[in-house]
Amino acid sequence: MKLIVKHYLNSLKERDELDAVLTNLLSQMGLNVISRPGRGTRQEGVDIAAIGSIGDGPEKVYLLSVKSGDLNRNTWSSNSPQSLRPSLEQILDAYIPNRIPQEHKDKDIVICLCLGGDIQEQVRENVTGFTSKNSNKKVTFEEWNGDKIASFILEYFLRADLLAENARSELQKSLALLDEPESSFSHFTSLVNSIFEGKNKNKKRVLISLRQLSLCLWILFSWSRDVDNLESAYLSSELSLLRAWELLKPYLNKKSKRNEEIQQAFLSVLIVYMQIINAYVNGKILPYVNIKHALSSAVHAPSGLDVNLKMFDILGRISISGIWLYYQLYQYEDVEQNLHESFINEINIYFDSIKKLIINNPALLSPIKDDQVIDISIAIYFLRLGENNDEFIMSWLGRIVESSRFAFLTNGKYPCNLSKYEDLLDHPREGEEYREEVNAGSVLYPMIAFWSSLIGDKTIYARVQEIKHNYLQHSNFQLWYPSEDSEDNYFTNKQPHGAVLSHVGIDNTPEKYLEQIFNECKKSPYFESLSSVERGFWPLILVASRCYRYPVPIFFWKSENGQ
Repeated sequence: MKLIVKHYLNSLKERDELDAVLTNLLSQMGLNVISRPGRGTRQEGVDIAAIGSIGDGPEKVYLLSVKSGDLNRNTWSSNSPQSLRPSLEQILDAYIPNRIPQEHKDKDIVICLCLGGDIQEQVRENVTGFTSKNSNKKVTFEEWNGDKIASFILEYFLRADLLAENARSELQKSLALLDEPESSFSHFTSLVNSIFEGKNKNKKRVLISLRQLSLCLWILFSWSRDVDNLESAYLSSELSLLRAWELLKPYLNKKSKRNEEIQQAFLSVLIVYMQIINAYVNGKILPYVNIKHALSSAVHAPSGLDVNLKMFDILGRISISGIWLYYQLYQYEDVEQNLHESFINEINIYFDSIKKLIINNPALLSPIKDDQVIDISIAIYFLRLGENNDEFIMSWLGRIVESSRFAFLTNGKYPCNLSKYEDLLDHPREGEEYREEVNAGSVLYPMIAFWSSLIGDKTIYARVQEIKHNYLQHSNFQLWYPSEDSEDNYFTNKQPHGAVLSHVGIDNTPEKYLEQIFNECKKSPYFESLSSVERGFWPLILVASRCYRYPVPIFFWKSENGQ
């Protein structure tokens, strides 16, 4: 286990990765972190500062200077301001005399050289000479290399009484099976269940559980990055974020030091999740969206079904990533102008990328599963956060409707309610009875009718009415709404939840259709009372919809109708 952790540490970048892990580690060790890693501010060589005792020793001031990987000649002393020696000199010359809080001035000071790897022999003498020369009764130096930090992690995060042996085993299995993502994810799911089992009552256990989850997810991500297969990490990060929110919920309202620590631990999970989804989308998807069939052919599948399923999955993932960008932008409206413009530019890149993804991968014009409306919904919600995307949306929906109509006409692969892969491979079969069975209900067509009514495209609305009249008279067109049991199940998927508005009136005019749908919203208070909505953390609902395959609630478009 120590080798696994050490390998993980050696693969971390300095900023937002190794320093984030060390911050959580110091907190878990019982130290009071008084200065965290920051950007754009003078740190005088100190990445992290903490007060406290390690083991049975006296309270000291710990000043950490963090460097990724091994320490060599370039990273020890070069012209770069990021080298370690200049940072240590800044600590001695500026931080210690001027930055240590007055109440801690009398404490001994330990300057920690924190490395993801080791000090290479070529610079060992230089480092030893520097630390010996600058050590005194007040100031000492410690080398925290990957081996020592790994020992701390095993002692304070992963020791047997905190993380059960079966959970450690599940982590090892998940790492070993990264090239088989479904198996790897299955083992990580067992790990998550083991971490959270029965631990939502005690604040200290909740805090430890969230920190353990963050660490295990970091380890999975770093190993996934090394083998260039992020699939298991992506799936695991979604599950971890949702379960972490469920654990956080009881500690959101009352202010206390422990509650703030729990909230900070949740943010650590969120940060890893964001790192993973951004690495996946920016590394695996965005570079190829503008090449015809590039992503479709990369599926390397013997069946077109695999291409279809994967393309809609990718559509949901890229859209979720764009939504988080938008969320960050408007959560921090007071950010400096340059950063604000950078967010806007990146969001526009995502708008353009989704359009190119759809144009260059025709599978996205022909959904084969009714629940692919979830990915379509997430994409349309994101596109409508921008301007001038409605024309593209209606063109796309129009082609989906036309391809479905043609598939019904020729008994091709029309959208159905089947979910098992082997059943989808055999779809469609002949016979009216079979068609009625696999289209007993539908969310896809009512949602297309909803968007066409909302945007004002009566032509597409009429096409949906034709499909209903000609091919799906038996089908229950329905829409999904959260219910009173949704809060208890939305983020864990323990039990089915929600309520259905059945037999929505597609025969009505678009105006009457919208009125029926939004009137139902008025009767249902359960969406606004969901914890993540109340706390302004609404993208979590979309993550849960994508992860657990529940329709995106109509409430996301409620304001567009003046409701």
